[in-house]
Amino acid sequence: MSDEKPAYFVVCGTFLGGAPDPQYGERAAAPAAKAGLMPIAGGTIGEQVKVLEGEMPEGATFLAIEQFPSMAALEEFYFSEAYQSAIPFRKDAVKMNFLAAVEGISEAELEARAKAAGKDAP
Repeated sequence: MSDEKPAYFVVCGTFLGGAPDPQYGERAAAPAAKAGLMPIAGGTIGEQVKVLEGEMPEGATFLAIEQFPSMAALEEFYFSEAYQSAIPFRKDAVKMNFLAAVEGISEAELEARAKAAGKDAP
């Protein structure tokens, strides 16, 4: 059982029609791997992503969720000089509607919640 909480990076954007400069991937890959980024889910809004209530930002075309081992790892990745230097290379191909970081629930918290509810932990 671990007390470490994962963190999730929720990315919503709009494809602008062009392809990102290859420099984006080249610059972003190393800091993402170093931080332990793991893709969880994502896709095109209306196809893989279904809005069940409310609205996505106007014009949004995709949503992605990526997991990091911790909020510190996520922030280290996002604010790293290496990743920040990659961002300009995607700006002509993708408009970011929002990027959100959310802390997950630790295994210990899940177990405590299940115990309080009188259930076995998942």
